[in-house]
Amino acid sequence: RHFQRSYDLAERVIPREWLAAPVPSADETYRERAVRAVRARGALTEAAIREHWRWKGGKAVLHHHLEALVEEGRLRQVDPGDGGPPFFVDPGAELDGAPAPPILVCPFDNLVWDRPLLERLWGFRHVIEVYKREHERVYGYYVLPLVAGDRFLGRADLKADRGEGVLRIRKFTPEPRVRGNVAGKLERAAIRLC
Repeated sequence: RHFQRSYDLAERVIPREWLAAPVPSADETYRERAVRAVRARGALTEAAIREHWRWKGGKAVLHHHLEALVEEGRLRQVDPGDGGPPFFVDPGAELDGAPAPPILVCPFDNLVWDRPLLERLWGFRHVIEVYKREHERVYGYYVLPLVAGDRFLGRADLKADRGEGVLRIRKFTPEPRVRGNVAGKLERAAIRLC
């Protein structure tokens, strides 16, 4: 309260039925969290699931749990065919669904969180330049990647002008070999953002 910490006994704060609930085993915890990570982010490798929860211990900590989850039908393993490790997805995931509409992705979004995975899948290298000095920035201060369908189209440096109530695109840098109506997609994504 008023930026002051206050403490109390757990039984006076946490509902009794939660305190009386059975505590899951370590195996149940690993499996449930693995499923939750995959559902939250769509498709993850084993290493990315461990990174999601910051689990230490390498393959030994999670691999056998993922095998069990696949066998139980709670996860599905997908080989992307690029020689890299397989992905785990929700069993009902539609992998070739309708393309997603254009969107500007927050630089801290789960999609761009795992940098090696981002480069592996899309060949997209994302750097948060807000921490760089101005003369070192290539794309801008607060840059959001533009994604349409299954492609990264470019990077938009945005600035919210709160006084005027508008979002300004200060600079847009398209990805190499991007063709088509990128300006229209950027405009639709900016409108969705507002």
